[in-house]
Amino acid sequence: MPRVGQSNIIGTVILITAVLAISAVFLMYAMGNFNRAAASAALSQVESFLTNVADDVEASMYVPGTVLVYPVPSTGYGSFNLINGYCNYTIKGYGNFTSGAVVYGIPPGLLSYPVNFINVIRGGYGNGLPSTTIDNPIVNNSAAPLVSIVQFGYGKVLNVNYGTYLVVFPRVMIVENQPTAYVYVPVFNTVVNPSLSSRGTLIINVTSVKSTIVSLPSGSSVTVSGLCGGGLGGLITVGNLNSIDIIVINMTVTYR
Repeated sequence: MPRVGQSNIIGTVILITAVLAISAVFLMYAMGNFNRAAASAALSQVESFLTNVADDVEASMYVPGTVLVYPVPSTGYGSFNLINGYCNYTIKGYGNFTSGAVVYGIPPGLLSYPVNFINVIRGGYGNGLPSTTIDNPIVNNSAAPLVSIVQFGYGKVLNVNYGTYLVVFPRVMIVENQPTAYVYVPVFNTVVNPSLSSRGTLIINVTSVKSTIVSLPSGSSVTVSGLCGGGLGGLITVGNLNSIDIIVINMTVTYR
């Protein structure tokens, strides 16, 4: 009976090892593609969810006592969080306001976009026109979205690195009816519970709507400016005013 040479056995072992290694590489590649596709689908799901939330908030924010409650979609590929002090707004000479934001992010190992990537899902220019690359936190068109949703690329939020993340935040709106300008300032007062292990429910409570009328010398001008995370900023100046009406809309935002 012929004996199998040692070199043949070694060659067979090497061949099997090579096949297994190639199979492992292909498996890892396939799993990576699957995870990226699943993370992208999760992002689209959350985008749709947050758009519905923003629509409801805009429809309800002028009614104090309104409570909006949403089961948070469980995607398995990202996480929800709240950001304090995401936007700072100034009505020059008449007040400063700070608003938080809602964030959903996906780890860079699952899905990643370039650092400077921006996609305006809900928002646009200061004049209310839609834009996919520029979002102005100050608008002077009553038809423009007041709650903005923006997708950013790779970045760090609350000391967590994300490959991409969505941010929901309110914008300031100016409505001119000369000689009066109405300045609407929605504020997300985020309440973060660090001991909460999971975030199954998003709750938004309209706590107050307060109007303050300020008389101005005839023909005055007022500048409203804003700066939000991700480098979003802008300002608008309105003139020929005798008064401004500052309407502050306070909303408590939390998870449970």
